[in-house]
Amino acid sequence: MTRVSGPKIQFCLLAILLAFWSRPAAAQELWKSLGDLCDGRCAATIFAGVQNETSQARMFGAKAEFTPPWEYQFSNGYFLGGTLSRELWDLNGIVAIEAELGLGQRFGTLHETEVWGAAYLRWKYFPWNNYLRTTVAVSTGVNYASGLPDYEIGHSGNGRGSKALHYFSPEITFALPSNPDTELVIRNHHRSGGAEWWGAEHPIYGTLFRNTYGGVQYLSVGLRQRF
Repeated sequence: MTRVSGPKIQFCLLAILLAFWSRPAAAQELWKSLGDLCDGRCAATIFAGVQNETSQARMFGAKAEFTPPWEYQFSNGYFLGGTLSRELWDLNGIVAIEAELGLGQRFGTLHETEVWGAAYLRWKYFPWNNYLRTTVAVSTGVNYASGLPDYEIGHSGNGRGSKALHYFSPEITFALPSNPDTELVIRNHHRSGGAEWWGAEHPIYGTLFRNTYGGVQYLSVGLRQRF
């Protein structure tokens, strides 16, 4: 089987983007077709992040001492990602379930490409939404990286890591009531084996993710456009 390298993937993505930019009419027609198909239930997101070395257990005060955001530990790793998502179910504008596909590239100290698929559970109702529309969401899914860097092997807990890991990436969004379809997104883009939460011998996480504890994560900020 021929192995597709990270640079080749990046070149293909760049070629696709250049093709659309050079033919704005075609891109506009594609966007209109997607909008007609989605009827306001789809979204495209682009985000960038910096590597966050603070464990999620500490970020949320679960099984560890709570660490506030101003005490997070960051490194010289960076991430650029994009997603397409679609809302599958909504309960009166209160809570919704969405499906997401994503693609991203690591920069700086790490260089691998990531792809993922996930389901998001989103809470949409807050009493201040007439002033600032707010949602919070959590995901479950699978993230696959093109390689295993020393960082992930060192944080794996098993000395070998896993290219496929659980994708648990909580986020919060904000939008103006006058422009609700354009959102500011803050996401902790996170991959790990689930063992930190469910135990290394969990029959699902242990089998799928090779009893891996930790992976890499990025505290990210981006923009989402719903259509």
